Amino acid sequence: MSNKNILLPILFLILFSCEKQNTVLKDFVNQSDEAFNYEIRKVVVGESWKEFIIYMVSQNWLTNHDVDQTEWWHWLSIVIPNDVKESEALMVISGGNHNNKMPDNATTALVQIAMATHSIVAEISNIPFQPITFKNDDFGERYEDDLIAFGWRHFLEDYASDKNAPWLAHMPMTKAVSRGMDVVQAVSGLEGKPVNNFVTTGASKRGWTTWCTAIADDRVIAVIPIVIDMLNVESSFDHHWKCYGEWSHAVDSYVHEGIMDWMGSREFNRLNEIVEPYSFIQELDLPKFLINATGDEFFVTDSWQFYWDDLEGESYLQYIPNTNHGLRNLDGDYNLKSLTAFYHSVITESDRPVFDWYVRQDSIYIVVDHVSNENYSILQWEAVNETARDFRVDAIGRSWASKPLLKTDDGRYAVKISQPETGYRAGLLEITFNPNSEIPFTFTSGTVVTPNSFPFESRVIPYPKGTR
Repeated sequence: MSNKNILLPILFLILFSCEKQNTVLKDFVNQSDEAFNYEIRKVVVGESWKEFIIYMVSQNWLTNHDVDQTEWWHWLSIVIPNDVKESEALMVISGGNHNNKMPDNATTALVQIAMATHSIVAEISNIPFQPITFKNDDFGERYEDDLIAFGWRHFLEDYASDKNAPWLAHMPMTKAVSRGMDVVQAVSGLEGKPVNNFVTTGASKRGWTTWCTAIADDRVIAVIPIVIDMLNVESSFDHHWKCYGEWSHAVDSYVHEGIMDWMGSREFNRLNEIVEPYSFIQELDLPKFLINATGDEFFVTDSWQFYWDDLEGESYLQYIPNTNHGLRNLDGDYNLKSLTAFYHSVITESDRPVFDWYVRQDSIYIVVDHVSNENYSILQWEAVNETARDFRVDAIGRSWASKPLLKTDDGRYAVKISQPETGYRAGLLEITFNPNSEIPFTFTSGTVVTPNSFPFESRVIPYPKGTR
């Protein structure tokens, strides 16, 4: 037998294995569940739009031997303008809990986005379904990261077998959003305004779910993940430790469940293969707009460096100065204008700004196609921490300050982020296109921190868990 004939079966097995490892999430989401149903509970007629408030059951998760409530239900709000012009919709993935009462109407922001873009906008709540009490768990009711971390621990301790993959909460979270898309299509179809595709957005663990919807559901044509600056999670958290020398209080849920001690193990690698967006980065070549906070309690402000250059397809970034994980700054909440502009450009297939940015050592470079983008402005933002490599709002307050850059004739900009006399300086460039329009595009470079050194070494796990 020739070497070629020997290699072919081996190559087939390798390819089959790679295909198998990346379909667990998609298979779970697409598996039918008899529990799925929905009921329109309320219809609100606005001046030039209609709102549907819907009670939806997305699935049964785990069994009565595992959790106190298996049925996941959600409030789904759908805003349908009278003059819908697009066959795409925005799906906003939100939190809340099952103690929340039925909303009286859709939020003002949802209506504003729908009216500004002449498109259908929906919001699904209770992602994840919470609180949940796990059987044989003394913790009691679990919300948010406490819920997710417990499921991760169960998966890892049970040898990371695929049969236990549903314990990874992003699996049912993603499935719930996908079922929400089904309902949006059904309701919009009855209204004579059918939806074919979706842009998804959500913040924090809903931002992670935003990525997962694109992995699992082919109807998703663009994503806007918010404050989930953790792709390539192990490298990101190694960086986290080297900056702080400890775990931020924001990730206490994962620390308490021992998750950090599994990093680097085969079991944790399998978890990443199933639900970590970085594992699917070659497939995620759709338009994407990543919105992050410079002062996030969870993620270090220059975490972009561990994934940005690996992203496929059209990608945009915005770090919002003086914001924490909740995206609140001196002006209040994030204003959604750039999100709306990006979403509108996707569904109308209109041109987005043409520019590029890159970092070399301690300098940021921006190159703008100033022929097609004449109307823009650039700000240079900086902040200093004189004692630590820490730019969380808790550490430095809202002390980022900006200054405008003069426009150049050729659209080329180079800015050095100089090292302070003591401590560390963080800097970024912010570019706004059509700044005087109702929905301008605002993007940024990644954040650069100088000096490029760390106060701590990588963490050495005292008692590593898992197979290595």
